[in-house]
Amino acid sequence: MENKMEVLKNSSQEEIVNQINRVKIIKKEYLEEDKLIHFYDYMKLNKIEETEDTEKADLIISFGGDGTLLVAAKETLKKDIPVMAVNMGTLGYLADISPKDVVEMLEKYRRNECIVDKRTFLKVKYNEKEYHALNDLVISKGGIASQMISVEVYADGTFVNKYRADGIIIATPTGSTAYSLSAGGSIVHPNLRALSITPLSPQSLTARPIIIDGNEVLSFKVFSRDNDTHLNIDGRINFRIKQEDEISAVMSNRKVKIIRSGKSDYYGILREKLRWGESSVK
Repeated sequence: MENKMEVLKNSSQEEIVNQINRVKIIKKEYLEEDKLIHFYDYMKLNKIEETEDTEKADLIISFGGDGTLLVAAKETLKKDIPVMAVNMGTLGYLADISPKDVVEMLEKYRRNECIVDKRTFLKVKYNEKEYHALNDLVISKGGIASQMISVEVYADGTFVNKYRADGIIIATPTGSTAYSLSAGGSIVHPNLRALSITPLSPQSLTARPIIIDGNEVLSFKVFSRDNDTHLNIDGRINFRIKQEDEISAVMSNRKVKIIRSGKSDYYGILREKLRWGESSVK
């Protein structure tokens, strides 16, 4: 431990570009805290305080998976500060920093040597109120016993399609590797300003996913026989919607800055997480 502390003391004397005085920490519910002892030692050594107030923080650190990162990302809408996402979950497309590397990454951040990945939010408007999603919005039927719904989609007022299905997913490039992918949607590179529309169990086999210009404002008209239709934003904000409700979505100008380990590029992450090229036969 003494050797580790000496390394931290020496590194802290190097030129500091990004000051870290306070951090906001967001954790998943069940966490192996013993893996973070060195992180808390680093906090004490460098007199970095933990704060609950995002507006007082210099950095947000999330400990968990991509779901925890979604919570952290929403906090940056209060103050435009980076998120360091430490993977203590399962899959981790975005949370790619190992717990054992968190101190090294903090040092790199202070010296401005980190890779920062900027991901764009989706701006959702529901009955005059605005919300932001990093992954997706979903319009779907209420449950297994609910009947299929019809959703008309318009882009800048131009009719796109009427989907008769269990629902539709409107995904950002970030969200294209989440729920949309499991529903058969396309993977969209995060540098593209685009949105994907993916139907959920459509009645017609010709109702396929489509990629559209993210600058176009999407609007929706929803029809349901049993009035059991729901709007879900990033899996965390839910509404039971009515036929007369107004819903629209467009790519926002707001972005979240995610500090990455830089150990793998975007395609390398896809190969690793999706196991491209691996044989299914052992």
